[in-house]
Amino acid sequence: MKKYFFIVFVFAMSLNAVVYAQNTKTAPEDFNVFFKKFNEDQKFQISRVIFPLKYKMNNDDFELADYTMPKENYKSLNLNRKSDEKYLKRALVVKKNKVTLQERGLDSGIYIDYIFELKDNKWFLKTWVDQST
Repeated sequence: MKKYFFIVFVFAMSLNAVVYAQNTKTAPEDFNVFFKKFNEDQKFQISRVIFPLKYKMNNDDFELADYTMPKENYKSLNLNRKSDEKYLKRALVVKKNKVTLQERGLDSGIYIDYIFELKDNKWFLKTWVDQST
């Protein structure tokens, strides 16, 4: 009888451990909550950029070139200004672990994609591609 009690006890404890492990996994961060804080809090923004930041941008010959920016040269972005809406069209392209914010200038040469990536259930700015003319 003791043997069966011990087996049931061990089974119950292991089942309890599995349930606890599943409950302690963090859910992926909501992109909209992240994006709002990213645009409002400069320290938070810097903590959520993957450095050194690798990005692409048109050079003087309007050829797309690769660049790298160290943390010291980074200037915070505000990608959610309402006043820009008369000059810019913004669209979010959402995939499983990637969100691309597309900014397109209205009657201007602005053409930028900001790429965010979900890493360890947190969103980060990974890169941008600026093909503006």
